[in-house]
Amino acid sequence: MIPFLKEVANDLIARFGSELKDIAIIFNNKRPEMYMKKYLAELIGKPIWSPSFFTVQQFFNNAFVEREADKLTQILTLYQCYNAIQQRIDGKTMSIERFYPMAEIILNDFAQLDYDLVEPNEVYTELYDIALIEKQFPHFSEEQLSFMAQFWSTFNSEKHSYIQDRFIELWKTLPLLYTDFHQALKERGLATNSQFYRSFAKGDETSPSYIYQFKQLVFVGFNALNKAEALLFKKWQKAKRALFYFDVDRYYLDDVQQEAGAFLRRNLNSHGLLHALGAPFNQLADRNQNIKIVQTTSYTAQAKLLDSFLVDKKSTDAISQGLTAVLLADERLLIPTLQSIPVSIETNITMGFPISQSPIYGIVDLWLRIQERYLQQKSDLIYYKDVEIFLSHPLIHTPDPIKEQVQQLIYTNHYINVPLVELQAVSRTSFFDKRTDGRYLIKNLQEIIREIFQIRKEKELLTYPDAAIFTEVFKILNQLYDALSTLPSLSVEFTISLIRKSLQGITAAIEGDPLSGVQVMGLLETRNLDFKEIYILGVNEGILPKTSSSATFIPDSIRRAHGLPVLENQEALSAYLFYRLMQRAEQITLVYNGHVDENSSGEISRFVKQLQFESHFNFIELKQQQIIKTNEAPPAMEIKKVNEIGKILQSYLNRDNSLRPGISATAFTTFLQSPLLFFLKYVAKIKEPQLLTEDFEANRIGSIIHEIMQWFYEELKRVSPHITAQRIKDQLSRLDHLCLKATAKDFYGNPAYFDINSPSSTEKIVLEIVKEYAQIFIHHDLKNTPFTIIELENKQDYVIDFPITVDGKESSVKLYGIIDRVDEKDGKIRIVDYKTGSDALDYTDIDSLFDPSSGKFNKALLQTLFYTYIYEKKTGKIGVEPNLYVARRLRQEGSLFYTKSRGSKFLLSEASLSSFKEAFELRLRQVLEDLFNQQIPFKHDPRIDLPYNDHYQEFFRSGVDQDIEIESEY
Repeated sequence: MIPFLKEVANDLIARFGSELKDIAIIFNNKRPEMYMKKYLAELIGKPIWSPSFFTVQQFFNNAFVEREADKLTQILTLYQCYNAIQQRIDGKTMSIERFYPMAEIILNDFAQLDYDLVEPNEVYTELYDIALIEKQFPHFSEEQLSFMAQFWSTFNSEKHSYIQDRFIELWKTLPLLYTDFHQALKERGLATNSQFYRSFAKGDETSPSYIYQFKQLVFVGFNALNKAEALLFKKWQKAKRALFYFDVDRYYLDDVQQEAGAFLRRNLNSHGLLHALGAPFNQLADRNQNIKIVQTTSYTAQAKLLDSFLVDKKSTDAISQGLTAVLLADERLLIPTLQSIPVSIETNITMGFPISQSPIYGIVDLWLRIQERYLQQKSDLIYYKDVEIFLSHPLIHTPDPIKEQVQQLIYTNHYINVPLVELQAVSRTSFFDKRTDGRYLIKNLQEIIREIFQIRKEKELLTYPDAAIFTEVFKILNQLYDALSTLPSLSVEFTISLIRKSLQGITAAIEGDPLSGVQVMGLLETRNLDFKEIYILGVNEGILPKTSSSATFIPDSIRRAHGLPVLENQEALSAYLFYRLMQRAEQITLVYNGHVDENSSGEISRFVKQLQFESHFNFIELKQQQIIKTNEAPPAMEIKKVNEIGKILQSYLNRDNSLRPGISATAFTTFLQSPLLFFLKYVAKIKEPQLLTEDFEANRIGSIIHEIMQWFYEELKRVSPHITAQRIKDQLSRLDHLCLKATAKDFYGNPAYFDINSPSSTEKIVLEIVKEYAQIFIHHDLKNTPFTIIELENKQDYVIDFPITVDGKESSVKLYGIIDRVDEKDGKIRIVDYKTGSDALDYTDIDSLFDPSSGKFNKALLQTLFYTYIYEKKTGKIGVEPNLYVARRLRQEGSLFYTKSRGSKFLLSEASLSSFKEAFELRLRQVLEDLFNQQIPFKHDPRIDLPYNDHYQEFFRSGVDQDIEIESEY
């Protein structure tokens, strides 16, 4: 393989010999310069004066004394000129927030007009009127005029007139804006890069003698020329001042159907530029080596394959000499690519590292997000996940004690949104300070980034990539601050969006040695370069070539009429970049995503299909196969009741211990559901991780409902325990307030802390749900009035000693319950338990009710029976009626237990309820005796599913078979 640049170097030495110092070599990008220097040095073999090297932009800009204006300066200058024009026309001006998105499109259009030497007046003046276009430009064909009609037809007919008027207004302004904009820049000694091109082509360069310092101008590897370049190149060739080296193959040059040769045919045939290397080779047509095509099953899998491709190639010549390249047709694959190349292999990231994917941008985005939230909510609250991200961020060195205090503040108070004043009292950091002035927002951010930079530097944690990214961020923020300081006012919202926009499209140069290691680059950067081994990722239709073009205010028909770039130009350039890589590479691997989703068609690029159909390459198609490993289920975890575990269980039975633990209704049903789960929660006392849930889970909704119902009837009971329908109706006016209080307590740990005017979307949904459930319970009570409240959530009195036999000895265990409500209706005492989940009221028999594997296990029903049993034993009353208020069933099924037989529903009668309670007592004793039987280990029945959100499930999946050591508290 003889690289293209080496061929050029050979020819230049043959032509100029020792006079190379007098020539200027101009590339279309910076990358080829080092390769050309390498080849010249190798071929000459002795010290020489080097030729001058330029990119074409540098070469053109050097012909002018003016400096190139940066993008933000251009936008603000354009904005000032636009408002000055509008002020003269109708006295109206536009805010920078509204103008900014439009400015980017206008500048892009202006640049294309300049590069292609199109007069703005000719394009804009009569664009708003199709009829006048025909009159003004009689050379337009019927087809071109029909394109104009199609442009307007794309708009909704109802909005057609409005949009057309807006375009007409804009198009009338743009010619004047173009002139004023460039004049304003010129007065400041500035210009746009595209204006340099236009001026150079017109002969208006401000350093006209610039090019005459070189005996020859050598243009290497150019393909798509704009009209300014074409005009100058022809002029310099005619004056015998320029040579042109085109990287071209006859395979796509001679075939007019090949889009890859579209621009080169124009350069050689239409513009008459001469190829310095003579007649092109026909390399592609003669090649028949293998090309691997790999189809992957997911997007990131494309990059993950690199490990297997490169793992054995660390010491190969291709890698050591920089002749192996990973090329990204889809540049979003950069991060997974860098993560997938073996760490032992040196890499060089030619395309730069996207700042938007760096930890530094993560900090910037977090800070901006917090400031946005202050504005949107109009309150000083910080989303708890944003606080957690800050605490755990690798660039923020939060001391562990402060981190623990902040976490405790959040979880103790169940803060979904953390009050700023409370956070500042604990964290003592200015990061969360609220900013209200857009003008100083950038300055505040600079201070934060500078502080992080300084800390990392002092701690010697600053890596080379970090330093490069920090430098680029500082540079952008400084440019923003300097440029925006000229504006009279600036909103925080706009400043935030501008900071994001400015940083998102920027890359930091993190380059290694371009002449060794694996080269990682985008396709556009491969111009002029050749590699021995190439791996192209993202070779999907829709990505190679792209199917979208930049936004513009110039319709497609007008663009075509004036020779401005259209989508086909982009496709032709992509085709050329792809085909030229095939000309000299010896090992080619193409990878594409075969998975079909909203972001991928799952189809390989049509460029590959063209090669398959027309060329002599031998294509080897492979599919990535995801290896599925199956493991045997881990042995069931089993805990024996010995040693400390036995002692803890014995403490439950020790009557002499006034602080002995007891069994609650929840603990009882937990043991029924899973003895192992009971062990983890109540014996080992392994605490659940502190988590905040934002979903409206049944337990969270349930806790809010219990507070609402408790407060609702507490307020009534304080006046009188006798509840009538009218009293309930009167109290309903308090329901909204109680719902707010209870939700505030759940979300913020404080019933009084709730911004009634601006609840979040989650809070609004929760409020609606809990209000609806509360109304269901209350309206059910309305139908059963009058009744008398006896007690509400008595947390002390309902404790009994329940006799059981353990190891042949009489003993007892403490049972206790906290009952939601005890009331009396028509002389009958009722136990009321509120439930918001999907609990049922029907049962089959007592055996299935106690068997979690039966499918009829009813946790809520058992707990209500548990409360009823304790109440009767403690008070000596009989005939107490268990009532289960299930919100989802209460309207249709009521609150009493029932059985079904042949489609009919049978409520528990007083007699059957009595026998049912007796059977419950027997089964309760049997379950408790099993719990304390030392011969029966704690073990989970795999047939029984635990709740999907139970955090203890990790123990069940782990297959732990060793003993768990715990310390007794007794």
